[in-house]
Amino acid sequence: MSKSLEWDSLQNNLQPWIRTAIDVMGFEQMTPVQASTIPLLTGNKDVVVDSVTGSGKTVAFVVPILERIVAEQAATNIKKGHFHTLILSPTRELAKQIQSVIDKFLEQYPEEKAQKYPIKSQLIVGTDSMNVHDDVNFLLENKPLIMIGTPGRVLEFFQDPRVKITSCNMSILDEADRLLDSSFLGDVEKILRMLPKQRRTGLFSATIKSAGNDIFKTGLRNPVKITVNSKISAPSTISFNYCIVKPKEKLQQLLHILENYRFKKCIVYFPSCSSVQYFYSFITHLQKTASSDNYISNDIGVYSLHGKLQTSSRMKTLNKFTEDLANSVLLTTDVAARGIDIPDVDLVIQLDPPTDTDYFLHRCGRTGRLNRIGKAITFLNEGREEDYIDFLEVKNIILTPANDLLEQNPDNDKFYEEMKSWLLKDRARFDHAVRSYVAFIRYYSNHSASSIFRLQTLDYVGLCKMYGLFRLPRMPEITKNLKDEDPLNPGHKITFGDGWLVDPPVDLNSYTYADPKREQARLKDLANLQKINDKKKLKFELKKKNMAWSNNSSSKEVKTKRREKMQLKRKAIEEELAKNGDDGNSDEESNNDWKNEILESRKKQKQNNDVQGQFDDL
Repeated sequence: MSKSLEWDSLQNNLQPWIRTAIDVMGFEQMTPVQASTIPLLTGNKDVVVDSVTGSGKTVAFVVPILERIVAEQAATNIKKGHFHTLILSPTRELAKQIQSVIDKFLEQYPEEKAQKYPIKSQLIVGTDSMNVHDDVNFLLENKPLIMIGTPGRVLEFFQDPRVKITSCNMSILDEADRLLDSSFLGDVEKILRMLPKQRRTGLFSATIKSAGNDIFKTGLRNPVKITVNSKISAPSTISFNYCIVKPKEKLQQLLHILENYRFKKCIVYFPSCSSVQYFYSFITHLQKTASSDNYISNDIGVYSLHGKLQTSSRMKTLNKFTEDLANSVLLTTDVAARGIDIPDVDLVIQLDPPTDTDYFLHRCGRTGRLNRIGKAITFLNEGREEDYIDFLEVKNIILTPANDLLEQNPDNDKFYEEMKSWLLKDRARFDHAVRSYVAFIRYYSNHSASSIFRLQTLDYVGLCKMYGLFRLPRMPEITKNLKDEDPLNPGHKITFGDGWLVDPPVDLNSYTYADPKREQARLKDLANLQKINDKKKLKFELKKKNMAWSNNSSSKEVKTKRREKMQLKRKAIEEELAKNGDDGNSDEESNNDWKNEILESRKKQKQNNDVQGQFDDL
């Protein structure tokens, strides 16, 4: 063990109870980021900390916060409505996790001191059970010294006149690059302008560089930048792997890994909330179904977490997954990609790489934390997506192949039939599958590495089969990029016509919802649509019939008038020629004059039409 990383090597000795808490939590030595940050932030220095994910950044700012509260005797001097420290987080889950770390330290706070001078924390996030008025009442009644919250809720909280901000001596921005992006920057700037200028500020992130010059908008004063492992973006405790998988086999191969690879906790990342919900439903169905194939064991706990869940549901799911003693899997989106520290996660699987490359490390960083060994596997489609391996290598992230973890020659047709039969039992599942498919296309089209992830090279049919769909959704992306014939098998049609992947096609009119109310509504809509179609058809036929008669009659009238006009004109010319017939001209000359007259008349008419056309073009 390096002496410089020993807790006792810190220049200023830690409070005995803080040191006890560190031992209880099992932190035998400091991480490099903790050794660099704690002395500076405990003193009078602002810091900007750029360190790899899982390097112990939370403890690096929690220890200085508690040390400063004790040193400044904040617990004895705090007034009603005031607080000492503000910690901002981009997500509720991360805010809750930070509070749990603080609470673990406070468990060792001496009881006699806690009764006289308690140190408490308060969570300020949008929840179903508490509104801002409740948050303010909690502040006034309990005098918490440490506030942890999300920007929107904290800003609303600060606008209550009963909340006093003048005593805030410290502000921390965790996942600072996210807090300083366009979605949070406005609220964060307003909050920081409200805080006292004479305060200590710390910015922490694994990708602080992406925030650029926005870090100077946070009120930092002569900050010290701490960069740990800047040359190596990826933590050395994580094994980064990739598997080349056909889209139609992705789900089956995922289940094979979950069933056969030894892990304690696994996080699986999907591209959208809809796909998390959809695949969670199907996987739990497989667990309940007695099948000889046994795609996934019923002993594995499966949980889903995504941004569309209510806050209370998200917290409940996260706690269940964390506390589950059996092998467990969390299906999620990027809502669980940053800052969340779940113990014992030793496997991360990405069904598709994230649209933002920075999130690749954040996702993988949920494993291999605090010097524990972890494995991160990324699925890539055959072909152009394989260039992503070289793309990451430029960013010092080396992926190694792990195709040995995959099932060799899986019976995908059988798996597809299993999924299709499940889909056909309820039309709501089909609707959900279509929404998930469309959401995936939207995700794919917005990928930052657009030269690699191109809609032109996407396997639309294989992707359809991954979702169990039996018909391609009608989308402009598919119409534009999907060819009728298989390029690898000339003359072979990709579909059975009209986007159908099965023959015979499914009768959509008789495809029912399992929910009686939805089915009743569908039948009602279908009947109304039939009535509308019948009325439209009748109206069209009548219009067609009427239009044919009117067009025909008007055409006859025009022709008759034109013929009468020409006869009158010819008669007038003949009379004129008859009057001049004594001038000695022959009949032949008269006929020529008559023809020339007609030609001249037509020429003038054409010139007039040309002029009219030119004006029409203006």
